[in-house]
Amino acid sequence: MSVDLDLQGIRDQALRNLLNHLNDSVTDQWNEIAPFEATDYTDPARAELERDKIFGEVPFIVAHTSELAGKNDFISVELPRNKVVVVRQKDGSVKAFVNACRHRGAQLVSEESGKCRIFSCVYHRWSYDPNGELRTVTLDTTFGDFDRSKFGLVEIPVEERHGFIWVIDNAQREIDVAAWLGPEMDAILADFNVEKLVSIDPHTYRRPTNWKILQDGFLDNYHVKYAHPNTAGKMLHTNAVTLQDYGRHFWFLTGRKSVDQFIGHDVTWDESMEKHTIESCYLAPNTMLLKHATHIEILTFRPVEANPNESIMQMRILAPTVEDSGLAQEHWEKRWKKNWNFLVSILHDEDFPILDGSQRVLSSMDAGTMLLGRNELSSHLFRREVDRLIYGTSEA
Repeated sequence: MSVDLDLQGIRDQALRNLLNHLNDSVTDQWNEIAPFEATDYTDPARAELERDKIFGEVPFIVAHTSELAGKNDFISVELPRNKVVVVRQKDGSVKAFVNACRHRGAQLVSEESGKCRIFSCVYHRWSYDPNGELRTVTLDTTFGDFDRSKFGLVEIPVEERHGFIWVIDNAQREIDVAAWLGPEMDAILADFNVEKLVSIDPHTYRRPTNWKILQDGFLDNYHVKYAHPNTAGKMLHTNAVTLQDYGRHFWFLTGRKSVDQFIGHDVTWDESMEKHTIESCYLAPNTMLLKHATHIEILTFRPVEANPNESIMQMRILAPTVEDSGLAQEHWEKRWKKNWNFLVSILHDEDFPILDGSQRVLSSMDAGTMLLGRNELSSHLFRREVDRLIYGTSEA
């Protein structure tokens, strides 16, 4: 179901709300303070529910379209329930398979990415076409007869939409990304034109931290001034958010300090405002998208199997191509290398020590009940969706 979303009106109102918030030192709020327990991040039983009820049931992003640019391009991805290889087909479509030979279960693809006309198992040299069909059984005259059509690679549901590759980590499910996004978020992503951008050197981090702690850390606008005083805190406002809740997902606007020049003025949204604000989206269940004036950053978080104490975080910079940017190749490369260096330094020097430390101390037997403030609206909405998926309700 499509919707005629008034994005101009949404941005106009959000900008006015944000300027009022900054003038009054307030922010959008949840209706009440909420308690939570350390076991939300350490309990193995809950981690199993999250693996199966979240990542095994709903679509989430594993790559950008440009990472599978040509036919037979592939990436291998470690998901919570399956190890998967995603392959661009001859007709331009995309398929995803469990990364295991159907003979004895050997890992079929060990490379993180590449191009391959045929996948050949290193153990006994059984081989598969990029469409997953079993192509060769070595020494088949002695192996015995069986129905080869039933022993192609196991398919995982996958769909390409809005410049992203989405999967459901469960071979028994069917995928419908538009239905999952809902009409409002589907329209917002369509407006971003992500498919016209390219992914620049995506980074993958394996952390000793619950995936929800990482996700929360990058939804949180309350910490910017305090955790990043000499980096992001110099440029971005803290504790000032205006948000649109779309049920599963939400869109929100935050401000760079340069937006202060418009406080007290009657302004409307135009492209020039992109230099002074950041449009962000939480795409349930595990993705944070930040739209800047020159590029998009996208961060995804997922558990390692059902381990509550380990997760995989992936971060991507999505930018205009060299041709679309109008920059010379050398300047284009220099810009994004500088951008990456800045982001990585913040991650390693500021974010990871805090978030990893949280996971360590939450294993304490007497950590006590903790609190989520009314001003931490994004985190309330994230928890609401996680609880809805694993318990079928907005409350645990």
